[in-house]
Amino acid sequence: MRLPGSLRARVALFCVAAIAVALAGMGFAAYAVVAHELDSSLDLGLRREATRITRTITTDADVATASGPCRYLTAPSCVQVVAADGHIESAHDPNQPLPVDSATTAVASGTRSAFFSDVSLDGYPLRMYTAPLRSGSAVQIAQRSDPVDTSLRRVAYALLAAAAVGILLAIAAGLAVARRAVAPVTTLTAAAERIAGTRDPRHHITVSGPDELQSLATSFNTMLDELDQALTAERTSRAAQHRLIADASHELRTPLTALRTNIDLLRRAARLSAGQLEETAAALRVQSEELSGLVTDLIDLARADDPAAAPEPLEDLRLDLLVTDCLCTAERHWPTITFDTDLVPTTIDGAPARLTRAITNLLDNAAKFSPPRGRVHIRLHDNELTVRDHGPGIPSEDLPHIFDRFYRSATARTKPGHGLGLAIVRQVADLHGATATAESTTDGAVFRVSFLESAD
Repeated sequence: MRLPGSLRARVALFCVAAIAVALAGMGFAAYAVVAHELDSSLDLGLRREATRITRTITTDADVATASGPCRYLTAPSCVQVVAADGHIESAHDPNQPLPVDSATTAVASGTRSAFFSDVSLDGYPLRMYTAPLRSGSAVQIAQRSDPVDTSLRRVAYALLAAAAVGILLAIAAGLAVARRAVAPVTTLTAAAERIAGTRDPRHHITVSGPDELQSLATSFNTMLDELDQALTAERTSRAAQHRLIADASHELRTPLTALRTNIDLLRRAARLSAGQLEETAAALRVQSEELSGLVTDLIDLARADDPAAAPEPLEDLRLDLLVTDCLCTAERHWPTITFDTDLVPTTIDGAPARLTRAITNLLDNAAKFSPPRGRVHIRLHDNELTVRDHGPGIPSEDLPHIFDRFYRSATARTKPGHGLGLAIVRQVADLHGATATAESTTDGAVFRVSFLESAD
C-alpha cells in the first residue's frame, strides 16, 4: 500500500492505525473475557445442580422422579438418570431423551470422571454435564446455551460499535496530533520558502516543541547565521574588490599619463638635446618602476583576498635573521639613513616571502618619513617587532586609517608611494595571526607587529 505523500497525513494515519490496533486488541480481550465468564457461569450452574440432585436422591423412587420431560426446555435445566448399561432410569418423555454414549455409561460405571459436553435437543443447543450419581448410575444435566450465544453476539455488536466510535475519535485526534506535531516542520518550511523568496537569512525560527524539534530549529537558526555571515563576507569582499578596482584605476591613471607624455616626447627625439633625452629616459625608468611596484602591490592584495586561492604554506623561520636580510636591502635603498637594531633570536611559523615584503614596507616607510641623515630604530623582543622613526609623526585624524588601502595623509602626498605599503603590512600580520598597530610620538612614529604565538 502506498502511503500518503504529506507528512501530516502520514502522522495522522499512523496515529489512527495505532489506536485501531489498540482498540481491536482491547475488543478481542473483552470478548474473550465475557465469553469465558458466561461459559463459566453456565458450567457452574450445572455443577451445582448436579451436587443438589446427588444429595436429594436416596431411593429408587427418587431416581424415577429425578427429572421431568424437556419438551419445552423452559425449566432451568433438564435432568436425566442413566444406568451403567445405558438405559434411562428416570421418568421422561421418550421422544426427547438426552443423548447417551459410551462416555456417559463409563461415568455411570465409575470408570470415568464427570465431564461437560455440547449437545442438541429438538433443534436447541444444550450444554450438558454428566456426573456420577450413585453406584451404577450417572446423572445428566443439560441447559440451553443459546442465551449465552445471544449475549455474546450482543457484546460483539457493542464492542464493534464502540470500536467504530473509537476509530472516528482516533481520526479526529490523529489529525489534531498530526497538525500539532508537524507545526514546527511547517514553520521550518515557511521560513525556508521566505528566505528563498527574499534571500535574507536574518529571519530566524522560534524554537519550540519537543527536544528533537527544538534541536532542529536551533540547528536551522545556526545554519542561517552562518549563511548570513557568509553572505555578509561575500558582500564585503565584493565591495572591497570594487573599491580596490576603483582605487587602482585612479592610482594607475597618473603614472600611465606620465608614461604617455614621455613616450610622446621620445617620438620627437630628433628635436631634443642629449640632456633632454637623458632626462626623459630617467623619468621613464622611474615611472615604470613606480608602475611595476603598484601592479605588484595590487597583485599581492588581490591574491590574499581571493577565497579560492590556496593558503600560503607556513614554515619555521628565524624572524631576526629575516629582519637582518631586509635591513641589508633597506640600507642600499636609503644610504643616508642609519638603521639601529636590537634583535633577539625569535622563531615563528611564517611565510618568508610575505614577511619579507611586510618588513621591507615598514623599513621603507620609516626611512621615507625620516629627516635627512636620520635614524630608524628596529627592535625585536618577546615576539614583537618595533620600527621607530624620527619624522613628523602621524596626525591623530589619520591614525584610524593609516593601514587602509590607498590611504595617504596630507603630509604623505608629497612623498613617493601609492598608499598600499602599510595595507600589505596589516594583511601579512593577519595571515600570521599577528596584530599591526601604529602610534604617533612627540618625535616621530612607532609601528609594531606583535606575533601572538611563537613556534615550539
